[in-house]
Amino acid sequence: MKSTLQELLAELPRPVLTHIQNLERMRQDFVANVSHELRTPLTVIHGYLETLLEQTEAEHKQENKQAHKIFSQMYQQTLRMENLLADLLLLSSLETDEQLQPSKQAVDVAELLKVICDEAKQISGNANHHISLEADTSLKLRGNENELRSLFSNIIFNAVKYTPKGGKIAVTWQRQKNEAKFTVKDTGIGISKEHIPRITERFYRVDKARSRESGGTGLGLAIVKHVLLRHEGKLEIDSKIGEGSVFTCVFPASRII
Repeated sequence: MKSTLQELLAELPRPVLTHIQNLERMRQDFVANVSHELRTPLTVIHGYLETLLEQTEAEHKQENKQAHKIFSQMYQQTLRMENLLADLLLLSSLETDEQLQPSKQAVDVAELLKVICDEAKQISGNANHHISLEADTSLKLRGNENELRSLFSNIIFNAVKYTPKGGKIAVTWQRQKNEAKFTVKDTGIGISKEHIPRITERFYRVDKARSRESGGTGLGLAIVKHVLLRHEGKLEIDSKIGEGSVFTCVFPASRII
């Protein structure tokens, strides 16, 4: 029995394979085009709501309090939609160019992680998570910095979202034998074993209600998967309910500088 999707597809008759590839290309084009078309009207709505929020906040009349609350909720939802569109466009780009080699610029991962961890502390806010970083400053990667930033931030920010107040999040970047490993270990809510094989699927949510509350798009780990594919890496997940999770991205020696 074949072990990979590529091997299974290779056995299909050429007309069938071509038809599947055309359908996949149509799906990718549809997602990209719709996302682009939605971006402009959403930006206009977002701008007007921002203006209305400022006006109702400046006017301290009692009747404006309710309006301010409504505009605030609408504004938050436009932010969520903008994040969703941004993730859809990024994922569509990654899928379209999956077979292409990403930029081979030298990426200072330790510095990149320092910036992302500082952002994670801001996101944590009153939750007061203990976020630590241990990074080998001499260990760099060949790759696309923007794509790697998206990969690292998605995993770290997820740890913040799904770790209770006061919890610990440990980020490490180190060399192990001939590989480079990025690891995020948290004391969060954990993930059941049956969900782990599917959590990198688009829009797959372990806890739909909690994901909506946290403002997640359901695309973060799908983006992680595709960025790793483009950088010849792999994702390892170890998690237990109530005990937390460990996400590890492994990069081969060919990517290390």
